[in-house]
Amino acid sequence: MSAPQNIIAVIFDFDDTLTDESTTKLLEAYGIDAKEFWKTQNKVLIEKEGWDPIPAYLKLMLDNVGPGKPLGKIKNSNLRKFGAKLKFYSGVARLFGELRKLVAKHDQSKVTIEFYVITSGLEEIVRGSKIAKELKGIWGCRFAEARGQIAHIKNVVSFTEKTRFLFEINKGLDDKRKKAYAVNEDRAQNARRIPFTNMIYVGDGLTDVPCFSLLKNLGGLSIGVFDPKKKGSPKKAYEKLVAPHRVGSLHSPKFGPNDDLGSVLRVMVNRICVEIDLKSELPL
Repeated sequence: MSAPQNIIAVIFDFDDTLTDESTTKLLEAYGIDAKEFWKTQNKVLIEKEGWDPIPAYLKLMLDNVGPGKPLGKIKNSNLRKFGAKLKFYSGVARLFGELRKLVAKHDQSKVTIEFYVITSGLEEIVRGSKIAKELKGIWGCRFAEARGQIAHIKNVVSFTEKTRFLFEINKGLDDKRKKAYAVNEDRAQNARRIPFTNMIYVGDGLTDVPCFSLLKNLGGLSIGVFDPKKKGSPKKAYEKLVAPHRVGSLHSPKFGPNDDLGSVLRVMVNRICVEIDLKSELPL
């Protein structure tokens, strides 16, 4: 049975794309030296002990949990409460509603829009944030609790793991992770809920490269984000994202209608709307 395939999916990375690096903000809020955490301790685990980057930082976080330690008896509920305090980049708060209004100018029976976050950061922080209510799906790293505190690594969203969730969006699976192997089940292209050509991915760095590459190969769209205030960020972003043609364009994280990034994103959404409109008018 064929699916309408009239849904646009705008998928965001979270940290340094929609807001400043939230795990760093969390560490600093609990009095942990973030520079020491990332540049020394995390670097040692990766470069000397062979840890993958994502489980390495999660392991270090758990090392700081417990009575008398900086994070104390922190729970997932504390992560959500912290997420509620996050401030987002210019234009983010209005972006979701404005894109919905843009899509609504087209025949709503033909096209709708949904928003997702896929992050290697902490999922509970995103779920506690002000934008969570705007999101159809959220995937990130998670902790399981024991003895009244976070105690075990429950999920890891690594670089290539991010592409798994693009396929979950493509096939119309939910974000509950209750059927871990469902994403590998075969499904005809015309039965998939959101084709890759209807997807836009917005991300800031190397953890997003697999998603950029996948969408490039399958007809989707990608936008790169960089922070011009950070030393070396424009040069690094160009060398790693633009020069290898991993993204179509690169912008500072400002999402208003008159900002470069905000304008490009709106143009991309409108372009997909038009394409869906045209397809719906073709004879069967």
